[in-house]
Amino acid sequence: MNKTLINFERQIGLGSTYAARLLGVAYQTYASYRNGRRVLPAYHARHIKHFLLLPVDVRQKEIEELTHDRSKQRRNA
Repeated sequence: MNKTLINFERQIGLGSTYAARLLGVAYQTYASYRNGRRVLPAYHARHIKHFLLLPVDVRQKEIEELTHDRSKQRRNA
């Protein structure tokens, strides 16, 4: 298990599907990073670090936009 990703999910309050979307990777790739089958690239680790440094309100806005966009896509499908 990748502690960085588990901690990231806890801090943003989302599961692995949305965490993968925040990083811009396919869920299968994210799952491989999360369970240790693949090494988490340094650029993703930096992205996580900087995302978590954002003020909570800015971070939450990004998360809401991501989750809202996804639910909107489901309704339009």
